[in-house]
Amino acid sequence: MSRGRFQLVFFILPFFLAACAAGAPAPMRLGAWVTYWDYNPGMASVQSAPSVLSDVYFFAVHLDPEGTPVFADTKIAYEQEASRLKGNKTLPWMTVVNDVKPAAGGAVALKDPQLVHHLLSDPDRRQHHREAIVALAANHGFAGVDVDYENLWAADRDLFSTFIGELAADLKKKGIFLSVTVQPKVRESRSDGPGAADWAVLCRSVDRLQIMLYNLHSRKSGPGPMATPAWIKEILQFAETQCPRERIIPILKVSGMNWGGPDVEGIQFDRAVSLARANQAEILRDSNGNVPYFTYAEGESRHTVYYEDAASLMEKVAALNALGYREIVFWSLGRQDPEFLSRLAERNGVKPGR
Repeated sequence: MSRGRFQLVFFILPFFLAACAAGAPAPMRLGAWVTYWDYNPGMASVQSAPSVLSDVYFFAVHLDPEGTPVFADTKIAYEQEASRLKGNKTLPWMTVVNDVKPAAGGAVALKDPQLVHHLLSDPDRRQHHREAIVALAANHGFAGVDVDYENLWAADRDLFSTFIGELAADLKKKGIFLSVTVQPKVRESRSDGPGAADWAVLCRSVDRLQIMLYNLHSRKSGPGPMATPAWIKEILQFAETQCPRERIIPILKVSGMNWGGPDVEGIQFDRAVSLARANQAEILRDSNGNVPYFTYAEGESRHTVYYEDAASLMEKVAALNALGYREIVFWSLGRQDPEFLSRLAERNGVKPGR
């Protein structure tokens, strides 16, 4: 067992044994992202339930045009927050995403595969990229690094695996954990995006392979739930053929999507509830996972909104528990159903404020 895995097991083992001795359900190890654009409400959620979360992922770092990892919001005191979380026995993680900020300003290019290819295809550039990630994490006191490079070219599959293996070795020297966040798939694929991540090879290097269990329905489809228990099960069954179960970490999304007219947009719980109320829309429940949804008219456009609330999320948590998963990460905190963290705390046998 690697040093990183030993520390993660050591962290949760006492809680597991205590719960078993008391006859209570085995507690879950829970984590969540806090984004830089929802930083204040996200951290307020974390602070409202200090005993609920064992891992906090700061969605904080994107790339400049040269591929250097930089903080998206330089005003946030990540080093101070990382220190405070460690004091509360919570692990702070630094997520690096392949969003690229233009040198001249303007809109950020989301999930850019071309720059990642440029960085990984040359050994020197790849080394410099790794060194910059390690230095940024170490200098700001993060316990772990999470690599969230999405929509990569399938042709870069082996390069990405090589990069992650090298980065894992670099981070291990500093005592820093490594996770990789990957897009969902139910079978092996050679398509861009999901096909660029070789789960079997990645799992030889990482402490956590974090799988996005959402976007079953998205911009590419018609309206429907972000995920269903049956779809989640199918993804995890495939994952278990590629990776040791203890390294597979499910990710659930706490928000939803609004389909209507030419546009499809992500929608948070607070906005969904507000829209339903303003349009006096009846909120129904999808039979596949108890997910709330409603429809409303805006001009000549008919909108359908699917979103997550505490009830639908806890149904997914229960489905994961039934499959034997006790570690879950949530994307992302700040505008989720206010009852959700309380429900998680109740499930884990702790009070949110403790």
